[in-house]
Amino acid sequence: MDNLPPIDGDKVSPPGRTGHIAAAHEKYMYVWGGYRENPGALTNTYFSGSELWVYNCFAEQWVLRSCSNSDFPPGMSGSAAVVIDDDLYLFGGYGYNGEGCTNKLYKINLETCTWQHLNPTGLAPSPVDKMVGWQYKGKLYTFGGFGNPDSAAAYDFQFVFYHLLWRGWTNQFFEYDPQKNQWNRPVCTGNFPSARAAHAAAVMDGKVYIFGGRHDRFRLNDMHCLDMESMKWSGPLPIEGPIPEGRSWHSLTALAQRYLILYGGFSQNNIALSDCWMFDTTKHVWTIIELPFRKPRVWHSACLNNFNEVLIYGGCTSNILDLERTPEQASDMIIIRITPKSLYRMCVDAVLAIPALEQYWSTLPLSIQKVLRVRVGFVRSESSYVISQICRFFLSDAKTLPPRLQRRFHPFSRRGR
Repeated sequence: MDNLPPIDGDKVSPPGRTGHIAAAHEKYMYVWGGYRENPGALTNTYFSGSELWVYNCFAEQWVLRSCSNSDFPPGMSGSAAVVIDDDLYLFGGYGYNGEGCTNKLYKINLETCTWQHLNPTGLAPSPVDKMVGWQYKGKLYTFGGFGNPDSAAAYDFQFVFYHLLWRGWTNQFFEYDPQKNQWNRPVCTGNFPSARAAHAAAVMDGKVYIFGGRHDRFRLNDMHCLDMESMKWSGPLPIEGPIPEGRSWHSLTALAQRYLILYGGFSQNNIALSDCWMFDTTKHVWTIIELPFRKPRVWHSACLNNFNEVLIYGGCTSNILDLERTPEQASDMIIIRITPKSLYRMCVDAVLAIPALEQYWSTLPLSIQKVLRVRVGFVRSESSYVISQICRFFLSDAKTLPPRLQRRFHPFSRRGR
């Protein structure tokens, strides 16, 4: 907890954005790219590819890191990003520089903040944006996306053409091996998902789950599963009970044990959604989570940090396709906690809440003083909630966990009675 990231400037928060990427690694969340709407303008402003925003989940502080080398990617939206070891890999996206979609692959070392443009061997994916990406056993995987028909002609995957934009939806599936710096096309069996973009994916126990997305004129609500060991697709999973409405530009986050959290998105009726659902990967059942707020989010990011917190950042808060009114980009962060903060973190919050205690900070250990100095004066822009409904699900399964992990859930059993 002493190794806080270097501070390049004032304690600030990133401006609101849409279509960015976010990835969690250790106690940090990294945010890159995306764009913001310009009121009255025909074009959007894409954020510089040299900027990497870092959120310290322990200190609850944003830091802007600027990369010094010149090999960084152009500003883009709709890219896919995964972390493997200490490197963040960035694939594809839609660039502001007139190139449109790309199939370029970059990586940034999160320790040195140094970018590298990779040139893998093998057949590369067709240039797309709004695909999903995940890592499994040290390899990057990408599925689907929205791209150019000319570049897709050489491939045998499904391509659904959209004449208004001269682009279309794909169901391409590729694997990248960092050790060999090589693209591969995994051999799969089963019922492949249909072509789609702006869908969401999450990995749980050796399986990747893919939900929703847009296919032609329709926003889907089907759930597919790929067994990463056998490389067999499930086809649409049979679901019992209520199902979330079809959507695109939503998020899907894997929690501990067997649950996935779905948040927000864009409905078939062009409505920015604020609902939250939990999917049980064992029972194939959806459960709606009642939240104490309504915060619509479209094309946002979401990831799970090492404190068991779902961090939902950015995104559009209204109809993203509205041509008459400039959509607003969220700059705050929604934090959904499935376990309480640690006693240490709650004590830090309590000390900071009482300014008169600052005169006694010198009596504390130096490591704690450092954390307090970093936190003091920083303006937090978040909505933080412990969702008791989620907690009940985890409590019912806590007895199946090792004793060390069971202790993480004990505060609920003591306080909830």
